Amino acid sequence: ACPTTPIPMAALRASREFDVVVFGATGFTGRKVARHLAKYAPQTRVALAGRSEDKLRAITEELPGNVGVIVADVFDDEQVADMASRTKCVASLAGPYAQLGLPIVRACVDNETDYCDLTGEAHFIRASADKFHAEAKSKGTRIVHCCGYDSVPSDIGALLCVDALDGDVAKIDYHAGKAKGGVSGGTIASAFGVLELPSNKIKALADPYYIADADGRGSGDSSELWGVRRTGMGMWAGPFVMAGINERVVRRSASLLKWPKSLRYHEHQLTGRGIKGLLGAIALTFSTAIGIAALAIPPLRKCIRNRFLPKQGEGPSEELCQNGHFVSTLLGESTDGRRRVKVTVKGKLDPGYAGTAVMIGEAAIALASSMPKPDAGGVLTPASALGTALSDRLNKEGTITFTVENK
Repeated sequence: ACPTTPIPMAALRASREFDVVVFGATGFTGRKVARHLAKYAPQTRVALAGRSEDKLRAITEELPGNVGVIVADVFDDEQVADMASRTKCVASLAGPYAQLGLPIVRACVDNETDYCDLTGEAHFIRASADKFHAEAKSKGTRIVHCCGYDSVPSDIGALLCVDALDGDVAKIDYHAGKAKGGVSGGTIASAFGVLELPSNKIKALADPYYIADADGRGSGDSSELWGVRRTGMGMWAGPFVMAGINERVVRRSASLLKWPKSLRYHEHQLTGRGIKGLLGAIALTFSTAIGIAALAIPPLRKCIRNRFLPKQGEGPSEELCQNGHFVSTLLGESTDGRRRVKVTVKGKLDPGYAGTAVMIGEAAIALASSMPKPDAGGVLTPASALGTALSDRLNKEGTITFTVENK
């Protein structure tokens, strides 16, 4: 038999029927991503994918333009492969990713299709990297995890700090400020999935470099910092609930982008100035510790989840999503301490859902509209896959903005 000549990637991508496929489009966040793409990127060829054709078509009827429909069940390998082969990029909104994500990643790597998701599950990212990083890198396929509120503000903000300091960076502190938003059942399902892992895997998650690439792995940094502290902004702070995933994503970026191995990166939740801020930080620290302790008890965890928290597919009201907001500040410092940079990240919508829909939507468009550089594929982060192209897109769209100030 005659050998088959490989199709160049540019020609392969140009032949695809769609630019972006939103997988899991009938879920709470998936519907918001579909609306964002249809409304703000009308030139992008979009399809919605999921198990129920009827539900998908019902969503397309609410959207402007000609939006396609692809029936794909995550447990049907042929359907998933067909979906991946028809698009330049799959934006996966179907979680928990540790249970449902790897077949989608596998299909995307097999078909040289870029991929992005909203996972906040470090053990899923570790599994994805172990299985697919080398092959995806060799093919130039970009598998980009954590493209929502966790961890775009942290990861892109850290990249902007490093760039502003010309790579000469010793530490970066992320300060989460005031925010207003809600929580969905899908996010809760993912979080509870982590709590239900075997004890040996939970212990492994404590490694601050758990998902870092081995070739550029740093050393000496600690896991997320607990307790009360005074920040460089003159405010008090306590633990930030998302530090566990965000810090590890930034450290993976550092390992892939060859930032200094001695870099220290940590996240905190601001509680204000003066005695009120101090008391707020103390209260936050104790309430966080009590919450973690309660969720560590299986019967109590089950009761809390079933009685008090939203189920998968449910989420905050549209009013809360539209009226939400967030602001975060990153402070970077050079190795000699003489140069400092401040990056401010602001969002005009609920960060976890409406804002997240914008972030992953723009990430998907950026992937679909660009070609990876040689050897730039792999299991990546927003910063290592898209760099400042993502912050540029977000700044232009206007809902999520990044500003850089040299201090």
